[in-house]
Amino acid sequence: MSPRGNSTKTTWKYDTEIDSLNLLVFVVKSTLRDQRRGGEAVSRTATDRGGHGVPRSRSRTQSRPQAQGERLVGLCVAGNWESVRAESWELRHLDARFIVFLPRMDYPPDPKKRKVHAPNSLNPRGDVTARTLGDINAVLEEHARRIETLAAANKVLEGRNTALEERCKALDRKSESLERSCDKLKVRCSSLERSIQVLKKDVNWAYSAPSIPRSQGIVLGRDEDYANSMGGAIRHIKKDVERIRNGENIDCNCLDFYDQTAILHDDVLLPHFQELADAIQLSNGIQQINIDNIEMCPSALRILFPAMEGKVKRVWMESVTFPAEDVVECYEIIATSIRRNHALKELTWSGIRIPSDEQADLLIKSVIDNRSIKDIRLKNCFNQSGVNGCRALAALMTCGRPFDLLNFGGNGLSGIDDLAAALATNPQLERLWILDNQLNDRDADLIAQALKQNTNLQQLYLKYNGITSAGFEKIRSTIYDPSSMNAVESCNHTCWIDRVEGNVPLQTPLRRRNQKLYKLLSTRHADGSNALHLKAELGEDKYTIKLVPKVLHCIKRYSCDQTANISTLSITFELIKSWMMPELFEHH
Repeated sequence: MSPRGNSTKTTWKYDTEIDSLNLLVFVVKSTLRDQRRGGEAVSRTATDRGGHGVPRSRSRTQSRPQAQGERLVGLCVAGNWESVRAESWELRHLDARFIVFLPRMDYPPDPKKRKVHAPNSLNPRGDVTARTLGDINAVLEEHARRIETLAAANKVLEGRNTALEERCKALDRKSESLERSCDKLKVRCSSLERSIQVLKKDVNWAYSAPSIPRSQGIVLGRDEDYANSMGGAIRHIKKDVERIRNGENIDCNCLDFYDQTAILHDDVLLPHFQELADAIQLSNGIQQINIDNIEMCPSALRILFPAMEGKVKRVWMESVTFPAEDVVECYEIIATSIRRNHALKELTWSGIRIPSDEQADLLIKSVIDNRSIKDIRLKNCFNQSGVNGCRALAALMTCGRPFDLLNFGGNGLSGIDDLAAALATNPQLERLWILDNQLNDRDADLIAQALKQNTNLQQLYLKYNGITSAGFEKIRSTIYDPSSMNAVESCNHTCWIDRVEGNVPLQTPLRRRNQKLYKLLSTRHADGSNALHLKAELGEDKYTIKLVPKVLHCIKRYSCDQTANISTLSITFELIKSWMMPELFEHH
């Protein structure tokens, strides 16, 4: 009769020996095998199912965990369960497999509880193992289902979030557009109000500003030459006012005193400025106003600049001076007018030294806020030891606004790390002029690296800097790198740069690319190495064969844009003679 049928005690003993002994021996032996180190000899433990077993002799080189493991097997075989439990908890750090075993080491077990399970199991160890794995698999499957459910829900939420983000962006764009439209309407209303006021007082208009006698100019403390210049200025203002009043669309040059005696501020000029402002206010628009070599104070600016809003498309200011005590106020008036003039397309600020970073920021912000301005020329107005021109230029380039031209010539720019970083972000800028500065070869290297990331810039002027031929060669390698066809393809084909050889202006990027590829093939043809290079670059597998006709066709197409003197037929003949022709015919 089977021992299981004798009694509860016998059943418990048999079940305990089979279940605990085999499971524990497997866990301990597996752990000891994983813990062995090279050269350490561990003898096996002899066990039997009858509950008798003695560990064999153990090498002196055995580690403490190995000795404990073998001792645990011996205690299990001997049925000393209290010691087994204590030893197991000490060894639980050896391997994660003890975690499965330890919850079942609650010995001695309840005989009644074990008896309930005993009659239904012919193989208790198998039942325990199967039940344990089944439970684990069930838990894992449940967790997998929950993960899938959560992942699906997360995907739905991500889709909703993306849709909401797009909607928010669209609303932001719409809001910005409405704000700009509202600003334009406000400016338009203000302009119409001023026009009404002018019309109310000028029902029967005539130029009413008093003339200045020549003798009065001398009395004001000026010499005779200055008095003559003052008289000439007033005559020019009167002439332009009459032309504008007659409806002529002109460039207003009456305040342009280039290469003449500088005109200083005087209150006697204010009535004449008012006549000019009223004429501009009632006009259909002025193409350009030039203000050069004249001193302007807040009273004159408050008369002229509001009248320009919505009327003047181009403002050119050069060598204009401001009274030292009124500089801040003058910049505020000008910046406000620039921001509000939505007809303004071009702004030139040349030879007017910006006194501080605060005034520079004010001017730059007004330009950024007016999205109508496309051309900015800030020349000779920064200096290396004072206001930071690089910071101002980088702010314009990274504001997200599209610009046709940024001209920062003559500003003492050097150490252009921030500027190069801005250029590498690929801003919406077509032309960049930074000529006549203090750039060196290090700056040239920064520009070369930035151009590798830029596909929008079409023109770059660098002349009159401290860049040597070595610096320009670094930039040239960005425009044309003949090391391989992939290198040529990765070059910048968009930008034309002055002082860089082999760079033809006024060409499309595609035409420039074709010229560079044809130049590469022509250079290789000189030593008959086209086939060798193509094999290395395109490979020699079956897919390359399909490229052969396309390459030959491209040579013909590139030749239309060629600048080299090598005949297309010569290159084609070289490739037909030595590049995959046998494979091509065999393939077909």
